[in-house]
Amino acid sequence: MSPAGRHREGSPQSPRHRWTVSASQWIRDATWQMLDVVPSRARAWITPALSCSRDLALGIPLSILRGFAQGTDKFHTVVVAGSEPWASYLTQLFFGTPPQREYVGKIRLSALPRTLKRLSDSATLVIARVDELTARVFLPRSYVVVPEWVDLLLTVPDDFKTLTRGNHSLKSDLKTALRNRLTCQVSHSAGDLETFYQVFYVPFVRERHGAYAYTWSLRMLRYHLRRGVLVWVTQGGQRIAGAVLRAKGAMLQTVAMGTANGDYQPIRLGAATAIYCHAVEYARASGCTEINFGGSRPVLTDGALRFKTKWGMRLVQQAGPCYDFLIRWEHVDDSIRAFLSKTPLIFRDREQLSAVAYVPGDGPLSQQQAAGAYRALWTPGLHGLYLLSGTGWRPGSTAPPDTHLVDVRSALSNDAGAFFTGGAG
Repeated sequence: MSPAGRHREGSPQSPRHRWTVSASQWIRDATWQMLDVVPSRARAWITPALSCSRDLALGIPLSILRGFAQGTDKFHTVVVAGSEPWASYLTQLFFGTPPQREYVGKIRLSALPRTLKRLSDSATLVIARVDELTARVFLPRSYVVVPEWVDLLLTVPDDFKTLTRGNHSLKSDLKTALRNRLTCQVSHSAGDLETFYQVFYVPFVRERHGAYAYTWSLRMLRYHLRRGVLVWVTQGGQRIAGAVLRAKGAMLQTVAMGTANGDYQPIRLGAATAIYCHAVEYARASGCTEINFGGSRPVLTDGALRFKTKWGMRLVQQAGPCYDFLIRWEHVDDSIRAFLSKTPLIFRDREQLSAVAYVPGDGPLSQQQAAGAYRALWTPGLHGLYLLSGTGWRPGSTAPPDTHLVDVRSALSNDAGAFFTGGAG
């Protein structure tokens, strides 16, 4: 074979590289299958312990990002710790344009707290993506802890009238699916699953999440299908979307969902609505009392999250192992205000989930403005909602239920860690 025809050892085309990737995927799949059968308490600590051990041995990547923040014309600095690209998910929501990146290097876990503290003096924002064990053991309680994903659960209703009563948006979605004559078909075929994986699932996840996409392997979908079902959504006899569902005890789980070639048009036609309807029927037939419709980003304005909550779903913390974004700011400046206005964050609040949002205004905000923000943002499952104002609240303003009205002009509420670890009411 000529030199041009040989694959350089370690290149993506080399046999060694392919074997390494295959072995790595096999180990990940075996780990997920093991976690699927162990008790939930053990599952909550096994993966964090493994991740923490890896970080102790290898260190945590750290970068400094500089660019223009959304909603401002000023240059800002953000310190990011964690594996890329996932660690930078929130920074894409902070910056208006792609920032400049300076890679600092890998930092020892023991040195991470003081390194982040030192860099925070000259940064607008500090974000560390770490596992739960690392967060509890190594990092101080001076960060807002934002879960990377949150789950949404639906209590299986006795009938659809319970879901649609007074819910005009959901009624409209159901009418759209009916008008477009969408139907569901069930399959357990291995060939169908491979088609779903290659043509529907992987393209859809990559189109939707881009660089942050994570997909189950085909081997893992086979594992789930043996315990569940593949649902096809068809229109005029043509498959336009699909999903893998599985029952585990009293819980039905949506494992994977996708559309033909990742196109979003089937969603507009009502494909997700059709899948959710079938999931409710399948849950009833399987004796399940709840449905876990999978992870959503921890942002109250996220489109997928808002779509799920119109079904009456409630936010819950993910039962499986997950990562957290630990966020710290020293001052609530214009960039932080713009960020929290457009990106209301869900965070861990005394073992529960709460959310924080900035409410813009030219003067002291009224009780009516607080009520409007509450109606727009409140989501079932929240423990509390913190509404921040840079101009204060009018005297006598009463907060909506489970809501805290915060004036960020106070020194306490400018410090993220002090405020969200119990420093304010």
